[in-house]
Amino acid sequence: MVNDLINSIGMGGNSMVIAISAALLFYGAEWLVKGGSQLATQLGVKPLVVGLSIVAFGTSMPEFVVSLIANVWEDSATIAIGNIIGSNVTNIGLILGMSGLIFPITIHFRQTYRGLLFLLVISLMLYGFSLDGSINRIEGFIMVICLLGYLWYLYRHPSEAPTEDLNSELGTRLHNILLVLAGSVALSLGAWLFVKSAVWIADEFEIPKMVIGLTIVAVGTSLPELATSLVAAFRKQGDISVGNIIGSNIFNILFIMGGVGLIKPLVVIESRMVDGVMTQVFPHAQYIIMMLFGLVLIPLGLRHKIGRLTGTVLVSGYVAFYIYLFAGSGG
Repeated sequence: MVNDLINSIGMGGNSMVIAISAALLFYGAEWLVKGGSQLATQLGVKPLVVGLSIVAFGTSMPEFVVSLIANVWEDSATIAIGNIIGSNVTNIGLILGMSGLIFPITIHFRQTYRGLLFLLVISLMLYGFSLDGSINRIEGFIMVICLLGYLWYLYRHPSEAPTEDLNSELGTRLHNILLVLAGSVALSLGAWLFVKSAVWIADEFEIPKMVIGLTIVAVGTSLPELATSLVAAFRKQGDISVGNIIGSNIFNILFIMGGVGLIKPLVVIESRMVDGVMTQVFPHAQYIIMMLFGLVLIPLGLRHKIGRLTGTVLVSGYVAFYIYLFAGSGG
């Protein structure tokens, strides 16, 4: 019934569904993080633990739920893969780039270089795991274990943990429980509608699902990070964005790829028509571009600054990534 409705409303209707579901993902993550963090604080949980658990996982929930639904229920694993790769590129190219355009960002390299090196290592690990065409349960389990080790390290070195501005107005426990429930429902419904419409767009316009995941889905699920970073930039607190972006990219790989792959193996290879022949396509270039966007943070960190010129270069690189994807989507 839902599939028939999605098919009947056409491009304009599906674009509206995409916008509505993106809003549900954004507010669902906001409500889940706010309600969960305040409830944990009321129960006496340390702020650092709240930040490393509820806040960190909550802000990654849009990517996780969308990828889980795409892989498990819609049999569209390449949307899930594209979502993660695209989100990591979006976080650096679009979000950090736009933040730098608004107000120059200071990078404290000594506080971030370990995170950058760890991001590089797990990106290479992800690429290596994917070369056989899938992320199986054992590989997903390894990534989840790496995530737990990363969280333990941050707990032991709190100065390197991303900082979060938790609301001091805690509200009542019932209010916070209702926020968590409302956030969970909004996330689930938003992710389900988002994936349904994304699959329809891919099929209707014969766009590879990987490309849809790398673009439309990646931007939609990155809205919480985009809003947080832009607000920080307007408040001239852009340096906060860098740690959060690094942490978000690490979570995208270990929590989402690892967690979803642990639940159901992720098929990385996509079947696509190339010159009239059905061909199995592995996204080598997309993995490499994701790693290059991560690597660019190392020289930027050594310069200790993302200014307007650098922001322009990052955003331009992000736009070029989009052009490359759609220019090559026909084969």
